[in-house]
Amino acid sequence: MACDITSGFALGCRDNLGGIKALYILSGSVAGITDSANEISDISGSGVFYQFDLQRGTSDFTETINGSTENQTVFYEATINAAFAKMQTSTRNQIKILAQNPNLKMVVETNNDSSGAKFFYIGRANGAVLNAGQGQSGTALGDANGYTLTFTAQEPSPADVITGTTLSDALTGITVSQ
Repeated sequence: MACDITSGFALGCRDNLGGIKALYILSGSVAGITDSANEISDISGSGVFYQFDLQRGTSDFTETINGSTENQTVFYEATINAAFAKMQTSTRNQIKILAQNPNLKMVVETNNDSSGAKFFYIGRANGAVLNAGQGQSGTALGDANGYTLTFTAQEPSPADVITGTTLSDALTGITVSQ
């Protein structure tokens, strides 16, 4: 394996946006992934990617590079912090199921519509897990009432970008639903 740098990158235009718009979590299985240069053009399998919409300015996706010079190892940890409004039975029940699943396949949709990547596939090799969270009622009438969840995935490679204008563009045999 060559460790030679193959290119640099230029400073781009100021047309980037932060935050995430939605999470898509698979109930089903992935049979295959078609990719080229670490960009996924097709995810085939069965089941449904359920869409979890997020309020703007409340949730984030971070990917941390973890390396050990002594052991010559490196892995990538994706962390998704997602906030869901309203402490209610239906949300509580979904959280319970998500917390029990040891191998979540997820897609993060960023707010970045104008340029760059919009969809990131999380948990490709090892799956993601719901590792932390809390429900809170708030104190004052204007405080947040709902759940904040933290999903993590530890992978041998960074999260792959999914090409297409919508997630459905890159799916074969898997549907998207709310």
